[in-house]
Amino acid sequence: MPRTKIGNIEMYYEVHGSGEPVVLIHGLSMDSSTWFNQVPVLSQKYQVIVFDHRGVGQTDAPNQDYSTEMMADDLVGLLKFLKVDNAHILGFSMGGMIAQTIALKYPKLVKSLVLNATATQFPARAKHLVQTWIRMLNENVSIETWMRDICLWVYTNEFFEDDETVTDLINLALNNPHPQSTQGFAGQVAALMQHDTRSQVSQISVPTLVLIGRDEIFIPLKYSEELAAKIPKAELVILERGGHNSLIEFPEQFNQAVMQFLDGVA
Repeated sequence: MPRTKIGNIEMYYEVHGSGEPVVLIHGLSMDSSTWFNQVPVLSQKYQVIVFDHRGVGQTDAPNQDYSTEMMADDLVGLLKFLKVDNAHILGFSMGGMIAQTIALKYPKLVKSLVLNATATQFPARAKHLVQTWIRMLNENVSIETWMRDICLWVYTNEFFEDDETVTDLINLALNNPHPQSTQGFAGQVAALMQHDTRSQVSQISVPTLVLIGRDEIFIPLKYSEELAAKIPKAELVILERGGHNSLIEFPEQFNQAVMQFLDGVA
């Protein structure tokens, strides 16, 4: 599978379909497979680029603290390698923070933004949560228990009503052929801790969709409202169903909102 040298890492990526480029940036601890419900839909009309961040999947995981700027530079290096000079950028959670950074540092690269379940600054409770998850890993709590704890924050009550669905998701994570290392997770958490674009996002000038599920508790609605209020060309869309991981739990409504926005921009 394709990997290329970007800075001090070997970076894994995939390209699907043809048309205007759409870059999908996943969140903490996730990899390119996060987008299994989006790639088949979006690639019918667009060239879809997915990849693994530093610290996860098939991309290298240097033992250091990362930053959203560092991870933005990684992605921009990949897009330069792929000869992409203008793209729609969709960022989910930590990916949304990286997307903001790209729009601010490399504005000519960005045709439009979709900022899903993200913020200008990581919420205080979420900071404590991810630090607790690091402690769980360092204390050798089982990966299953660790995953079940994370799921409580990113899926809705409806999700947990079906035990088989929960078990299938946990088993999928446990059978990941490229599990994330503790050092990779800690490096990404460091990026979340220091991200702060509160004083800058008003400089983003491209059409922007701020997208969030109504039942979001990990990065609550007020953070999306702040983004939509500060970015001049932003539209806030609140999905009727879904929490943090609405792109996985309720993909049809998520995909519809994204496609409607992209088609309007394109």
